[in-house]
Amino acid sequence: MRMIAKTTGLLLSAFLLSAVSDDVSAEVERLDKVAIVDVQRCIMETREGREARENLEKSFSRNNAKLEQRAKKHQSKIEDLRNKASILSQADLMKRQESLMRSEAELQELYERYAQDLSQKEAMLTEKIYSKTSKVAEQIAKSEDIQMVLVRSDATVLYANPKIDITNRVIVAYDKK
Repeated sequence: MRMIAKTTGLLLSAFLLSAVSDDVSAEVERLDKVAIVDVQRCIMETREGREARENLEKSFSRNNAKLEQRAKKHQSKIEDLRNKASILSQADLMKRQESLMRSEAELQELYERYAQDLSQKEAMLTEKIYSKTSKVAEQIAKSEDIQMVLVRSDATVLYANPKIDITNRVIVAYDKK
């Protein structure tokens, strides 16, 4: 991901440099209206983003509680087997060990399924908010005659004057919709 962002930043820099070199005064004037938006802040600070994060945290807590409950049951079965191992027949011991191995595999599978589910939900919500943020930023840019809006990130924007940061306006406009 960082490599893509760095490549994108380098390509953008090369484009800007080639545009400026063609006609320095005209291009600089045209690029006078540039803004940046911290999309990560928009995801974290918009009403929809906060609600989505709360829902994800609730989902994580529910799933984590289920996993902990299953893990405790599994651990109690392990302890029970340790306590009774000396009195069980070889066949019963093998049967319980196999059951514990299946239980552990199921627990691991459940953990992976919950993690994947949470990751997918987070990705969908992030994409949804990113898309809406992009549209809001575009509307602001058009209304304020801004020619270019860049996504603020360490990989693409090394420095930006805080005066060109329109993130707060994007968040307010986003929440109004």
